[in-house]
Amino acid sequence: MTPKDYHKILGLSPGATSKQIKSAYRKLALKYHPDRNPSSASKQKFQEITEAYHSLLENPDQGSPRASSYDDRFAAEVMRRERERMQAQARARREKKRREEEYFNSPEWHDPILFLKYAGNVLVLLFALLAIILPVLLAIFNDPASLAGTFFFILIGTVILVYIYQQRKRWFRLGKFNRNLKDMLGTFTIKTGKPTKDKCCYCRSTMADGKAYKIELLKTIDIKIQTYGALNHNARYKNKNKRVVVPRSARAQFFHRMASLIKILSIVLSLVLFPVDSLLWRLLAGIFAGGFFSFLLLLTAGVKSKVTYLFTPGLLIKTGVWLVSLSLISTFGPGLNIAISSYVYLVVAGLLFFLDMIFDLVMGIFPFYRSLFRPLVRQGAILDSLYKDGYQNYQELPVYSVFYPLYRWIF
Repeated sequence: MTPKDYHKILGLSPGATSKQIKSAYRKLALKYHPDRNPSSASKQKFQEITEAYHSLLENPDQGSPRASSYDDRFAAEVMRRERERMQAQARARREKKRREEEYFNSPEWHDPILFLKYAGNVLVLLFALLAIILPVLLAIFNDPASLAGTFFFILIGTVILVYIYQQRKRWFRLGKFNRNLKDMLGTFTIKTGKPTKDKCCYCRSTMADGKAYKIELLKTIDIKIQTYGALNHNARYKNKNKRVVVPRSARAQFFHRMASLIKILSIVLSLVLFPVDSLLWRLLAGIFAGGFFSFLLLLTAGVKSKVTYLFTPGLLIKTGVWLVSLSLISTFGPGLNIAISSYVYLVVAGLLFFLDMIFDLVMGIFPFYRSLFRPLVRQGAILDSLYKDGYQNYQELPVYSVFYPLYRWIF
């Protein structure tokens, strides 16, 4: 198709400006978009005007007597490549969202996530009501002057209540649970599935008749760093991913599920009941208690843990740095009480955002650096060979390297 044809399709004359091209395209797109125009020829027409629009927008002077310069053609090529890159990223995001929706809508995860959504909406509503009521009660029964200092909470609560009122039709109508109480109680029983020829990797002399456990590993192939100024940098990681499917029996799956439940309950109970002032130390106590009690459960049942692959020398070193850093800003008082200083925000922010970078800079000079990301416990021939080949459990990135292994350890 010649440049003059593109102008003709959009109803423009040669030499039209970018503003005129965009205006003509908007008018024609509204007219011929398949969602607005159900005729059979509208789809073809819409594709033609879209092609003409992109072609002329890259070089508005197409069809004019003056030939485009090298700079114009180079700029048009850069725009085309950037557009293709953005389209590829959009497709990847849509595909990732689709996979996440399929994963969380599966029978195993749909009901727990729906329950958490309902619980979250209830907590938001209670928070909004308390944010309005408590300051008023304090002003009435304690000090009227306190209302000036707590007015900000009243404002926040009012805004949240207005938002809930706007969403009232679906605030407590998020969906229906797929399972009834009987089915939920069935979660605490061992249900065997279709037997396979593979042996369970977590129970001795047991065939794999349960849901397999999947471990995803990655290997960084290349890192591209783009700099747009002193404070604007972007790093893109090119990774090679491997998914290892570990055969598992229904018995092992049941006890792994019970171990996850024990970890969750330990963390929640520790946050609520552990008698120390620091909320952060309560969380750490819940994590250690959950690990200890789940270990006892699996040891008693004769089932191997599914998360031993997470325990690497690098993770243990970083955990030690966290514990030492938090201990230095904590005060250990009588009655096993632990109070934490006001520097906690700076310390936690530094550990989240800078520990990985400092760890790589310091440990990267040693020849054993790669072995720091290999599990301390043998994982079998396939996984061990992948770790020796340079694969690791997750990307060592700030914040991500803290919360991702914790999430995998719990679930």
